[in-house]
Amino acid sequence: MLPWLAPYLDQFAKWQAHDRLAHAYLLTGPDGVGKGLLADELARYLLCKNRVGCGQCHACQLVAAGTHPDLYRVEPDNGTIKVDAIRALTGPVYSAALMGGAKVVVMNGAEHLNLNAANALLKSLEEPPAQTYWLLTSSQPGQLLPTILSRCQKLHVPAPAEADALAWLAGEGIAANLPLLRRFHGAPLALKAALAGQYLENVHKLQGDLVALETRRLTPETFADRWHKAALFCLDELAHRLLDQARLAQGLPALYHERLDRQERLSEAALTELWQAVLGQRRLLLEQPAVNSKWLLMDIAWQLLEGRSDSLVG
Repeated sequence: MLPWLAPYLDQFAKWQAHDRLAHAYLLTGPDGVGKGLLADELARYLLCKNRVGCGQCHACQLVAAGTHPDLYRVEPDNGTIKVDAIRALTGPVYSAALMGGAKVVVMNGAEHLNLNAANALLKSLEEPPAQTYWLLTSSQPGQLLPTILSRCQKLHVPAPAEADALAWLAGEGIAANLPLLRRFHGAPLALKAALAGQYLENVHKLQGDLVALETRRLTPETFADRWHKAALFCLDELAHRLLDQARLAQGLPALYHERLDRQERLSEAALTELWQAVLGQRRLLLEQPAVNSKWLLMDIAWQLLEGRSDSLVG
């Protein structure tokens, strides 16, 4: 178990020992802090025959094997949790537990509930069957219905202390630095997953293309053509870069880069405005996935060259 999750398990064990458990819990926090792992551990505590998550009893062994008959899981399907997934639980959660104890539903990414699914879930939360527990996780709880939020006990799981995160990463054989950890909002699991892919290689390529763009060795059209399929990644990295360049212009240290040249061509105000504009375009891309990402990046590239953000903000 991740060391920064231990206090939540201890608190949960105390609630369980004193029969003070709620029927539904919502675990919130940024992606990559281990909310799903915590939900799995809480499920083990609830299903354990010894009520302590012993890891030795038959129930704990079934949970570890992923075969406990009273543990149900709901995950987004193509980015959405649909009503059929909730309706499929109606029979099991309102029936007697197959092993005579608790029944537990673990739902990761609860913010992906569509409206019909959310309303179906709400009914179960309003009329909870005995010995049935819902463990929901969400990195965007503001997208959940207020009525669902009001019926869940909240457990917020923030990113661990930076020193603790770096120590854990080192124990995993990952030589990360503080600026890199901050790029992932201090979430060590998110950083670990990114480094297992091509993250650093892609960052190096993008930074090279941004320098080429700023020195007019790369046209905005070519830049957009290269990166439009990874537009969200590009906007994220560009936002970090612009913010750090604005900080350097103020005489402040960079937050997200160990080494970054100060942008002499643009003023602090222009850099800050461009940073805010890129964040706005990132939000647009998330809210409207069908937007023409190639046009969006080409427009941004021209604005970077011209040092203006008037057509980007909004």
